[in-house]
Amino acid sequence: MMKIVYYVFGAFIGFGCGSILNLVFYWLDQSGVHFADYLIKNFGGFGRFVLEMINSLPLFGAALGIILVKILFGNQLDRSER
Repeated sequence: MMKIVYYVFGAFIGFGCGSILNLVFYWLDQSGVHFADYLIKNFGGFGRFVLEMINSLPLFGAALGIILVKILFGNQLDRSER
């Protein structure tokens, strides 16, 4: 049971950090620095790909949070199951 709590907490923290990073890029674009237009005009399809990666930062953050919990607390979680 504790294993699930640790993984959910890691996903929550990762999702929160990814959302904050996504908001920073959104605010940058809204403040007059047209970051999205620059990427699309200068890099074409690759620029659109980078923008989609920025939009999916919360999901990547959640996945990386789960992986980080597995790496950091893997031994303790495996011992607590016994």
